Amino acid sequence: MRALAVGLAALAVLPAGCGGGDEEVPSLPEGRRLVSRHSLTPPVQLFAEPVVARVEILVDNVRLDPERIRVAGFFEPYEQEGATVRTRRDQGRYTHLRYEFTLRCLVYECLPGTTGADPPRPPTFGTGAQSPQPAAGEISDRKTHKLKPARILYDDPEKGTQRLSNLTWPRVVSVSRQDLSARDASSLGFPFKGSVTPLQEAIYRAEPALLGAGFLAGALALLALPAALVIGVLRRKPPPVVEEKPELPALERALRLVEWAREGEDEERRQALEVLAAELDATSPELAEDARRLGWSRTPPSPDDLEQLAQRVREADDAPA
Repeated sequence: MRALAVGLAALAVLPAGCGGGDEEVPSLPEGRRLVSRHSLTPPVQLFAEPVVARVEILVDNVRLDPERIRVAGFFEPYEQEGATVRTRRDQGRYTHLRYEFTLRCLVYECLPGTTGADPPRPPTFGTGAQSPQPAAGEISDRKTHKLKPARILYDDPEKGTQRLSNLTWPRVVSVSRQDLSARDASSLGFPFKGSVTPLQEAIYRAEPALLGAGFLAGALALLALPAALVIGVLRRKPPPVVEEKPELPALERALRLVEWAREGEDEERRQALEVLAAELDATSPELAEDARRLGWSRTPPSPDDLEQLAQRVREADDAPA
């Protein structure tokens, strides 16, 4: 027992030295491979608030491999929230291991139970008398939970899994939230104190008003282009309506070419008469023959000859002059 007490005392002072690398880790009692301690905090908690189960182990790493040590816990009706937090600190032949389990109970079983679910309450402070117990069938204002013991296991590659120690958890009390503020905490034996802490003022990387003005300016800049396009469309005048003249028939175009060539050179007159002859081939072969004979005669066609031929074609086609 004395050796165990010495080991636990060494483990108790170990966390104070975890912050510096030069402080020595206390040694284990002679003949011991490891010592451990464990705790549940807070021992009294409101329903649905987290509870931290902590196991600290001081191990001789020459006799045991710290990496093969694990803690197996059974926390029903509490459930573990998140992963197990494991930390390790080595100094010489001793290793300090810490395991933390965050527990939370959200089931009906963790609500304050009926009479008989909890042991009698402790005496009220200053009176020495027992606190009044709820009547049968009433809901009590707290419920005590007894968790199953945890085990420290060692996975030996030759001998298999070995149990090094059992850890018996202290009781944890779950308290009802109903009317808690109106009760005297001291009469219930629970160390609750009300306090109001003002919230810290908000800290901004950029001034909110300046940031808002920048966003507004950016939005207006994005609207500038579509606004300019809309204004341009509204100001744009419709194109003037141009009446298209009906296209002249091919024969009429040939006659106008002949009339235009009257004042031109001899070569132009001959070419105009050939164009007219080509248009007359399908409708008036005789007039087409006269146009070719006049166009390719030895004597160049005169303006009067062109005018007379055009007049004959118009009379034959009933076309207006």
